[in-house]
Amino acid sequence: MQEAEYWQDFRNWMGQKDGIEPVNFFTHVFGAKTSLKNIALYFYTKFFLRARNNFYISSLADDIEIIKMIGGESFLNDNQVSDTPGGSNYFIVNGVEVNARWTRYIYLLTRIQKEILLKDNEIWVDVGPFYGGLQGLVKKYVPNSRIVLVDFHHQLCRCYIYLKTLYPNAKHIFPSDAKKYRNLKNLPPNSFLYIPVSEFELISNSNVDLVTNFASLGEMKREHFDNYMKSNLFLNCKKMFLVNRFVSAPFYEKTYDTDLTILDYLKVKRKISYFEMFPIHHYFLIKRKILGHSNYRNFSSPYFEMITSIK
Repeated sequence: MQEAEYWQDFRNWMGQKDGIEPVNFFTHVFGAKTSLKNIALYFYTKFFLRARNNFYISSLADDIEIIKMIGGESFLNDNQVSDTPGGSNYFIVNGVEVNARWTRYIYLLTRIQKEILLKDNEIWVDVGPFYGGLQGLVKKYVPNSRIVLVDFHHQLCRCYIYLKTLYPNAKHIFPSDAKKYRNLKNLPPNSFLYIPVSEFELISNSNVDLVTNFASLGEMKREHFDNYMKSNLFLNCKKMFLVNRFVSAPFYEKTYDTDLTILDYLKVKRKISYFEMFPIHHYFLIKRKILGHSNYRNFSSPYFEMITSIK
């Protein structure tokens, strides 16, 4: 298997991709995996799916302007998708390489940096890192941070491939050695610890500097949600940064099999230092069938972002 094909397989699986993006002349016509099928897809989309393509481009342009608004323009310019492992899936908007997931990561990076949520040598636990894209970005600016990734085994494999490629000299600690670090303060500087969700209890009593979750808490059953939110790790962390849906499963579109709402996140007695609408993808429209007919629609529930600290 050629290297380009390997990276594409690791980062963009069926249903596990960098997000919907417009067809891109550079990657579809001149990309590493150029084929007659890709070229045909490019011209088919340009001529027959023009409205959809334009919606995608407009949404990405909105995301870029929002990132600039909060002071993240330099992060956009300094972190091009094609410079990252497996970064073949992107669209160029105003000279910047982006896709739906990458604009989200750059926005979150900007918030973490501007709010000084993580300093060098501090400990950050993220639940649901996907392939580790945000961790790779933050590590660039906080090089001696100690980062703990909690996810399913297959996602941790993706994270390891991505982060080991970016940071070969960092200490990468596998789940088999996790028991040595029940107290996360024992983690060495410049390290990554990979924790399967089934072994979260190993670290659930640790005191850390930052805990984050972006979207996946709101996709869980209440039992699993409570397992995280009521853990000492979540309750006692110095800072917590969450982005999740106001209503996980609105009555008109039961997106997830759960009854979680914003009220469940507010039950935790912590000081709220920042609360707002999550603006990235806010204006995004996708064509799907809802209420019996297909049309372009936004998400069934908007997302909030919230930063809290211990009182």
